[in-house]
Amino acid sequence: MAPRWRTTPRLCVRGCTLRSREEHSDRAYHYRFGSAEYDALRQELRVDGNLVELERRPLEVLALLLAYANEVVTREELLAEVWQGRVTVDNVLANAVAKLRKGLGEANAAFVVTHPKLGYRLAAPVERSATGRHMETRLSLSVGDPVPHRPHFRLKQQLYGNRASEVWRACHSGTQEARVYKFGPDGERLKQLKREVAVHHLLSQGAADPQKFCRLIDWNFSSPPFFVEYADAGTDLLHWQEGGGGQAWEQLALRLDLGKQAVAAIATAHELGVLHKDLKPANLLVDTDETGKWQLRVADFGAATTADPAALAALGITALGITLDKRDTISPTGGTPLYMAPELLAGEPHTVRSDIYAMGVILYQLLAGDMRKPMATGWEQDIMDPLLREDIATATHGDPSQRTASAALLSRQLATLEERYHRRKEQQAAAHRAALSEQKLARLKARRPWVIVTSAALTLGLVASLWFGAQATIARQSTLQAAQRADAVGAFLSDLLIHADPKTPGASGNVTVREALDRAVAHIDSRFANARDAEIPIREKAADIYTALAEYREAVEQRTKALELLKALRGPQHVETLMAQYRLVESLSNASLYAEAEDMLTLTDRSAGDVTSPQLAFLAMKSRGRFHLLQADISPAVEAFEAALLIDDRSAADTATRFALELDLAQAYSRLGRHAEATTRLQELIDSRGDAASISAGSLASARLYLGASLLYAARYVEAEPILLASINELTAVFGESAPQVAEAYSALGNLYATSGRWQEAYAVLGTVRNQLCAHHGQDHLTCMMARGNHGVASYHYGRLYEGIEEMAAAREAFEAALGSTSPGVHVLGYYLAMAELDAGLAQAATAHAAPLDARQLEAGSPGQHWGARTDGLQARILLAQGQCGDGRAQLATAVQTMRHNGLQEWILAPFERDLVAPCPITAI
Repeated sequence: MAPRWRTTPRLCVRGCTLRSREEHSDRAYHYRFGSAEYDALRQELRVDGNLVELERRPLEVLALLLAYANEVVTREELLAEVWQGRVTVDNVLANAVAKLRKGLGEANAAFVVTHPKLGYRLAAPVERSATGRHMETRLSLSVGDPVPHRPHFRLKQQLYGNRASEVWRACHSGTQEARVYKFGPDGERLKQLKREVAVHHLLSQGAADPQKFCRLIDWNFSSPPFFVEYADAGTDLLHWQEGGGGQAWEQLALRLDLGKQAVAAIATAHELGVLHKDLKPANLLVDTDETGKWQLRVADFGAATTADPAALAALGITALGITLDKRDTISPTGGTPLYMAPELLAGEPHTVRSDIYAMGVILYQLLAGDMRKPMATGWEQDIMDPLLREDIATATHGDPSQRTASAALLSRQLATLEERYHRRKEQQAAAHRAALSEQKLARLKARRPWVIVTSAALTLGLVASLWFGAQATIARQSTLQAAQRADAVGAFLSDLLIHADPKTPGASGNVTVREALDRAVAHIDSRFANARDAEIPIREKAADIYTALAEYREAVEQRTKALELLKALRGPQHVETLMAQYRLVESLSNASLYAEAEDMLTLTDRSAGDVTSPQLAFLAMKSRGRFHLLQADISPAVEAFEAALLIDDRSAADTATRFALELDLAQAYSRLGRHAEATTRLQELIDSRGDAASISAGSLASARLYLGASLLYAARYVEAEPILLASINELTAVFGESAPQVAEAYSALGNLYATSGRWQEAYAVLGTVRNQLCAHHGQDHLTCMMARGNHGVASYHYGRLYEGIEEMAAAREAFEAALGSTSPGVHVLGYYLAMAELDAGLAQAATAHAAPLDARQLEAGSPGQHWGARTDGLQARILLAQGQCGDGRAQLATAVQTMRHNGLQEWILAPFERDLVAPCPITAI
């Protein structure tokens, strides 16, 4: 949230809005922020429990900043309040602030943020408790008394009470309708009640299902005792377990359902920008609805904060006269120790993931059957279900960066347990099959290439035979000509097998599929010299095999030769010629020859004109989609793939081709952040096509790889890792351990390690991937360059700074040369390169690489990473490197606050938070 300040000072000629010294001393407070404490009455500052000796002026500056925490206090106000306007030395305020920062220590100094030409702000969550003469008094309320200002309701039961607040259930004297009242005796509690009402209005007006929260009826803010009035939502979970729920509590399925309802409600609140900050069983109320079904509602948003106060105004809430006092942003951290995330106990600010931690503990207690049971070592023994154990463990992870990313994600996981059980069973079966395959791999390795070659050869023979049959019917060719072609095909198939024989001159004893295919293809010209029409499907099928082997340049060569034959035999406008051109577009795109692919695509679109053919239309959309997808231009890729799937005539493509198309579409959905659609489509493909004879084991393994990658993009790391590992096993069994398909799967696994902050593993895996892909495709191929870029990012974060800079710079330059400066790959690599260059003290180079960065292109290249705040933070780091300390720190503090609110991992935050407290200008680390 951006800091708020007035455009004009609070000081005025006739009465000041800042409290006077007498008011400060009469209403003294004890403050806590970070590892610091300040007792305003005693004017004592302690850091890490130790008393800090400071002059009076810096302490008075601190007192004023604390009184208006998270709000800018202008220089004029500080000078007037602390020095009474009598300034005798230049820079007296700056000197006092410098002394204050030194006294606060390195860990807390960054909380004091300079706003150039305006003033200063204390940017930290502040806990405040009253001391001195300010005493809060307990309300004099008793059972049977009428509710103040509500004479028809009488107090029936006190639900909660302390010196600052009381919560009562009351019943109408006539109708016996029950309501709940939360009372506050004075103005201090009034601010919290106002905040609670404002948040409830945001939830009731913004939520699709406001029944997830207690229904607010009315409030009294005009005279004490102040209160808010709610419809009675039932019994809290603690008392429901102890008797209110009766036998219902014994039903595990019901307790799980209540947990699902609670998580779904918090997910709704988070989507509206509301952090609860005090989740515990006492604030989760259970009652039956009109159908008799148990319903859970979330209560007590008194400690809540909104991430976007403008959302209140957008819903018209400010017109109700209940807007928050600006100082209400100084709300306590809140929370009950049992449900407080570890980072809160360490003084870190409350984030979405802090609420998730509390929900994880509550979910554990619900499933364990004891709402008072702490989550101690060995808690896993209380949860029999393995998936729920994983969900709870991830939600309550001690490191917030490793915790479940959002309440919405946790809600989806709980809502899809049955689907996940099925997937887990399938994954285990796949892993078992892969293990059996690995056991056979050693003895099959020598024979496996020839099983594939023989299959390919038989396929080639079938394609050729079908071709001959069609041509005989259409052209009424002679039996002699057909026989000649059959002889030519037989000769080609013979070539494949002869070159596999180690006794053949020039053949080795361990011929690979690629080597055998190369030798057979070399004889096509001579074998088909008198049957050029039969040569066309042979060339196309050879291209298909080269593509399956990821030998894209060779596939281009074969498709080009097939196209030349079609032009000569059928003519440039024939539908078969146009179809061959679209297939060549796809092969050119696979080979990263994007300029040539674009030229061919444009030419073919123009030549196709009004040709009516479902097969041609399908290939046109499919090739266009691949052209865009491989350049990370995702939106037009999705449009093309969806158009291809809408073609009515399903004979336009065989089952295997449509399967490959749907894999590409699911991958594109993931890159657009449409994770649910991607994972659903991929799981359906795996489930529905697993027994189809036309879908190869390699295609199914690729589908599993894309499913793992989709879960990775959705930040579902715990689910993604076993699926990626299973896909690696399956792809290895099909293609061999050195195949580029396996390297692609390892690349996804390396990216998972990187995104999870597991940089040592990422560095090792991505280094191997780089070596394999560059050896296979060549050093100049974009696949190699992307592998180098990925390894460069891992090198940088693993501590190999200059190695990372070299790798990223080479990859970025290659992508810019091949795809232009707007390519998402250029922007993602540019971001990490600039970050690394700043760490190396290369501020000028970092500035050049950071200047053109576009958050939209970054999102296209690496979805779900909240790039806006990260690029703001990068620009702030550049300002600090250039010595623009005030502006840099202010911008960086705001960026860090936004990143923390978005729940970004600690490894992303680390360089920004380091520079926030580092001396300015920042230098090489």
